[in-house]
Amino acid sequence: RAMKSPAIDVIGLLQEKGAEVGYHDPHVASLEHEGLQLQSAPDMERAAAQADCVIIVTDHKAIDYAALANRAHLIFDTRNAMARHGVYSPKVAKL
Repeated sequence: RAMKSPAIDVIGLLQEKGAEVGYHDPHVASLEHEGLQLQSAPDMERAAAQADCVIIVTDHKAIDYAALANRAHLIFDTRNAMARHGVYSPKVAKL
């Protein structure tokens, strides 16, 4: 049995509430789980600028967190990734 990803859990919960969900992950090009099929957004900064809210579920070294803070309108950081990478912004809420 395949292990469920926290990101898939969050995406599923948001979709159940009617949210339009996308994601960016430099290590996961696509997701498929229980009928859910998504492709990773190729341009993180553009996707962040178009989103109402960004939720950080995984802390990746490959992410430019300063650029993310500059482009996103609001960020929920469940991993404390922004602070861990030295990025502080009033747009960030830690969960």
